[in-house]
Amino acid sequence: MSKIKDCKVLKTLSNAKDKFISCKFCRAVDKVWHNRFFRIVWVRLAFLAILINLVIECLNRLSVVSGLRHMVTNPLVFLFNTLMIYFTLTFVAFFRKRIFVGTLISAVWIALGIINYAVSDNRVTPFNAPDVKNLEDLADIIGMYFSVGMFIWIAIAIIGVIALIVVICVHSTKTKEKINYFKCGMISAISFGALMLSLNIGNATGVLALNFGNLRQAYRDYGFNYCFMSSLLSNGVKKPRGYSESKVNEVVHPTESESQTGEEPTTQPPEDDKNKKKEPIDTPNIIYVQLESLFDPTWLKGLDFSEDPMPNLRKLREEYSSGYYSVPSFGAGTANTEFETMTGMNLDDFGPGEYPYKTILQKTACESVGYDLKKYGYKINALHDNKGNFYQRNTVFSRLGYDQFTSLEYIYDYEKNPTDWAEDDCLVDEITGMLKYSPEKDFIYCISVQGHGKYPEDTSDMNLKIKVTGNDVTGNPNGFEYYVNQVYEMDKFVARLVEEVSKIDEHTIIVFYGDHLPTFDINDSDLTNGDIMQTPYVIWNNFGMKKIDEDIQAYQLSSVIFERLGMEGGVISQYHMSKRRQEDQSEYLSDLKLLEYDILYGDRVAYNGTLPYTITNMKMGYKYIKINDVKNVGENVVVTGQNFTWASHIVINGDRVSTTVNSEGELVAEGCQVKDGDEIAVIQATSGGTQLSSTSIYVYGDPDSLKEYYDDATSADQAE
Repeated sequence: MSKIKDCKVLKTLSNAKDKFISCKFCRAVDKVWHNRFFRIVWVRLAFLAILINLVIECLNRLSVVSGLRHMVTNPLVFLFNTLMIYFTLTFVAFFRKRIFVGTLISAVWIALGIINYAVSDNRVTPFNAPDVKNLEDLADIIGMYFSVGMFIWIAIAIIGVIALIVVICVHSTKTKEKINYFKCGMISAISFGALMLSLNIGNATGVLALNFGNLRQAYRDYGFNYCFMSSLLSNGVKKPRGYSESKVNEVVHPTESESQTGEEPTTQPPEDDKNKKKEPIDTPNIIYVQLESLFDPTWLKGLDFSEDPMPNLRKLREEYSSGYYSVPSFGAGTANTEFETMTGMNLDDFGPGEYPYKTILQKTACESVGYDLKKYGYKINALHDNKGNFYQRNTVFSRLGYDQFTSLEYIYDYEKNPTDWAEDDCLVDEITGMLKYSPEKDFIYCISVQGHGKYPEDTSDMNLKIKVTGNDVTGNPNGFEYYVNQVYEMDKFVARLVEEVSKIDEHTIIVFYGDHLPTFDINDSDLTNGDIMQTPYVIWNNFGMKKIDEDIQAYQLSSVIFERLGMEGGVISQYHMSKRRQEDQSEYLSDLKLLEYDILYGDRVAYNGTLPYTITNMKMGYKYIKINDVKNVGENVVVTGQNFTWASHIVINGDRVSTTVNSEGELVAEGCQVKDGDEIAVIQATSGGTQLSSTSIYVYGDPDSLKEYYDDATSADQAE
């Protein structure tokens, strides 16, 4: 009986298919598709390229209507991106199984579009080539952005696409036409030539931009294909026209008359002594606190708040030097704000979406605020309440002059917020501990994480203190209300840090600023300041510095601090101090690019041909982790010592063993024993297993090794 029903169903479906195929519309389409013109493979590939690009742009804009509008309103950009796809499709003609090869190439393009859709929808910043290079970091936070259900759907989709490609490969027919390889090669070469010609014309006319200040907006203006390929193929600072030894010397060593004709800095003290070389008026502790995703929520138009989400920062901004802080990214890119702030270099001069941490700083040391302050005897510290290997900071920071880097793996006591990021309040004790621990003046670069996305869409189980009404701007009202409450918590951290540092009898500057805006659908027009690339900053101090308000770029911050203190800084900082206020900003920026190229990629004329900075022997954690004793207790090994944390692991004879952290002074390895001659160490490792540091080797049962270890640890401690 079931077989009869199945046959009836199949017959009904077959009849429906036949009726659809025989309808006037299908007959008309079939007639056009099989006429002499459309039977040409190159024509069909052109239409396929148009269709693929349309799908990609709809995904890029998270909207079918917006994708169609882009095709109509930006035809030249759309055609260029289509030509890029068409060039790759021309290789279909080289194979007999053209349907299979065409499906495979199309699937790659569509897959990139879908990945971009998923990333843009969750992170706001679109998918770009550095994301491919940052897969290790991306894996660390991907769970924050994608739910388990989303992972399942992605897995099903991937399996489905692979299965479809396999089926097409097996069942697709081979073309009966003889392949004219010369003709196919000529058409591929012509399409590539047309692509390069249109690229050069587009760059020359401004239809296609060479540099992207706002990556999200660039993807909308110039299309996914062009922007993604630009981020893939363009890295570093391109050699400026006119680059030469004489030009660099002209920028680095301007004549006295040239320097005097420029506008005098309004913030350089004292007023009657501007043209003299200054000795520092003070060498205070200098602390930069980079607050994750922080901006002033009240800048958003049309919103009402049950109470002020950042009263402490607002009060500080009223009393101390403050303004807008222009950053190089929106929604993501913390490491790039760090790079600009530390080095004084402009990310606009690098490749689209590039992370110098992942490129040039893998190869060389770089002038930075850290190296500049070493000349004045500062201890250079970095602090971050997230994983130490994120953005490869555990190696990159040694290229920026840091002596010590304390990451979350070296912080014993901290709380997590509802989205599983560390709460910033734990940083207070770490900062004050560094100030008290070191006899030198300290520079501390502190990177917070509490404000990080993804922001939850369902907050019904959260007791949120601050309520937001009129919240129809951000695309995620509940998530924005959650974010506002995180800002409130971060603001309390700011107040407590100022309070605790004020108790230490040392002159100190603390600069607070946001690294970028959060991942909400916010545009310039939604903000009272009219710029999604601006965050607030304030320079707190405890020794009476004059309040001077100005808006600055992230790459100008250190020069502002040096200028206020009468410090010289390095080549880049000195350049900013002398030129950043000049009327011709285009010359200022072009000469800055010249210096960046010379220092990182050129002949280093600015340094007389030799890089004056060496990679530091950076220590992880400002507290020393020590083993005091190792004992067999029952069936377990107990290691006692100092400054252990949740990330401490016992290693016996080179093998990492399962470790329980009982306290800062005790670790337990269950179910194992040690014997005379066994070598024991304690390492710090990330949650993903990456080793960050290790203690010296402790040889069980050998008193000499214990003495040697204590001697090493003590001498190292005294050296600090």
